[in-house]
Amino acid sequence: MPLSHNDSCPDVSIVIPVFNKLELTQVCIASILEHGAQASFELIVVDNGSTDGTPDWLRQEVAKGHCKAILNHENQGFAHGCNAGAASANGQYILFLNNDMAVKANWLDPMVTTLENDPEVGIVGAKLLFPDETLQHSGVTLVSKPHDPESELFGMHLNYKQPSHTPKANLPKYFQAVTGAALLIRRKLHLKLGGFNPQYWNGNEDVDLCLRVRAEGFKIVYRPESVIYHFESQSGPERWSHVKENTTLFNNTWKGRVKADCILNEAKEYKLTSDSQMQFYPERRLCRPDNTDKNGDTVSVIVLTWNALEYTQLCAASLLKHTDSRHEIIFVDNGSNADTVDYLLEMEQTHSQIKVILNGKNLGFAAGNNVGMAAARGQHVCLINSDTVVTEGWLENMITHLHTQPSAGLVGPLTNSITGPQKLDSVSYDQNTCEGMDSFAHTLTEKLKGQSQKLMWVVGFCVLIRGELLERLGGLDESFGQGNYEDTDYCLRAFVAGYYSIIAADSFVHHFGSRSFVEGKVDYSTLLDQTHEIFRRKWNLSVGHSQNMKINPDALACLGFIPALHFEPLPGLTTLALWDWEKDHWNKRGEAFFNEGRLDEAQRVFRRIVEFSPGFDRAANNLACALWQTCDQEKAIPEAVQILEGILERDPKNEDALWNLKEIKPALMAH
Repeated sequence: MPLSHNDSCPDVSIVIPVFNKLELTQVCIASILEHGAQASFELIVVDNGSTDGTPDWLRQEVAKGHCKAILNHENQGFAHGCNAGAASANGQYILFLNNDMAVKANWLDPMVTTLENDPEVGIVGAKLLFPDETLQHSGVTLVSKPHDPESELFGMHLNYKQPSHTPKANLPKYFQAVTGAALLIRRKLHLKLGGFNPQYWNGNEDVDLCLRVRAEGFKIVYRPESVIYHFESQSGPERWSHVKENTTLFNNTWKGRVKADCILNEAKEYKLTSDSQMQFYPERRLCRPDNTDKNGDTVSVIVLTWNALEYTQLCAASLLKHTDSRHEIIFVDNGSNADTVDYLLEMEQTHSQIKVILNGKNLGFAAGNNVGMAAARGQHVCLINSDTVVTEGWLENMITHLHTQPSAGLVGPLTNSITGPQKLDSVSYDQNTCEGMDSFAHTLTEKLKGQSQKLMWVVGFCVLIRGELLERLGGLDESFGQGNYEDTDYCLRAFVAGYYSIIAADSFVHHFGSRSFVEGKVDYSTLLDQTHEIFRRKWNLSVGHSQNMKINPDALACLGFIPALHFEPLPGLTTLALWDWEKDHWNKRGEAFFNEGRLDEAQRVFRRIVEFSPGFDRAANNLACALWQTCDQEKAIPEAVQILEGILERDPKNEDALWNLKEIKPALMAH
């Protein structure tokens, strides 16, 4: 890859502070030049008064055009060195990198991609390995030692010296801090904060910077896809000369201002606290329109309609009565008869709060709602069935739970009719006419004010979805067709992304239940069986898995968030393009699924790559092979042949496509 160190505006300025150990610096820079990156970068080496020939060697490298060099006459410490390099940086981002490093392929781009795609992130860290393939850094956790007043709060590297394949070290995560040995930060943010605090001497300045970045409202992310070998602390005895002073300064600055992720008790046991900030990091993939409310508390309420006009009228009347005017109400019609369409259009004309979208045909529950979600301009989105009647405070109370529980991604109300714990055992009003419902709901919600219950999923008859989650999961999975299980699927996708679902006990919504299906004469039992099979295969559940929905949360947590499996595009909205490293990373994940015999998941991964990057022929070949091996060959084989022929139109000499087509065509003839 090109080294654009002379570029006046590179993506990244790589700042490497050095003090002696020339042989390590040479290995570090050679590895960077060898592996390069898709992101453009410049190299800035800051020498802190080395006496081992480093200055002369750097002058030679500058003459070759390999780097810039700042030559200090004395060792002013890590913070001063980094800040001096940052002052001469031209990049949009700055990567602070120790010189005792050797980078691997795709080492930089996952970190850069995170800052490029996610404006909420201020700093990104990498996975650092010792030469023996054990972990040196996979995120920093803040630890409290209540029994040691002199060093009560400190940062600790997670999974230190554990094998590199340790599962919990290989999932992207939010942390309060990452190591300064390989730390990527937005340049403007670094300059705004004044850089590293030079009062620290080679210790704690990185954790301090991360905490100051978080205080500015930004997040810190660890990306294990960026892998760097670290020989650790090869700078000499000065590295450890001010440990006590650094610890005292750090505690004087942050004790009482931040909360620990875990506690180290006198028995030397680490216990997670309820305030732990260590969470899964799901990548942002969807770009919502510029006129979307990003920072308010507005909601786009989306009502999918398909005939059943009587119930739609009841729903609309209750929404207008009990929904604050700052929230928009979007009716998305899935091909209803003229009477329903005329009613909706009249409502749009007479109420500025209402917007109507006519699909013209029944797209199914997921696809119909996706149209509404794509059109939403509220910060959050609420999907609600047309056979519901809302009550006072129904939405505002759910919004409050989103505010008070940052890890909650979806919120559902209590109701009279649904499956699971959201259903009350009994209600004291007429469920056919709703007479007495408002009084019942008021008494109930006042009694349960502020109460909630955490779950793995809530039911989609009415569900409030956090806006930032929408940017990571996208829409509902349209493969579920006419309806059922797409709501549970969405909640599980949220769960693997690190968000949970909650029931807002102080919100009540009446539900008549399946009125559109009844009027459309849908065979509900058959439909349920069909969609459950789709759900079972998607989540790799055992054959014969019961619809009672017993799912192992630990297994889901180990799976982690896989964008190629768990993100669904929304119609008309921009999906962030894949970087080269992402194509390779996703493709390897799909190949792993294929080799494990998990063909449904493999197909989904390969299909998503091809959808986002049509010219990535390796994934297209893999998709053809996955289709070839599927049980439903009557449909799959023709598609596989079509894919391979498309590859050969672009590249007639593609050996993989030629071989695969030769092998698959006899199967096509057999069908």
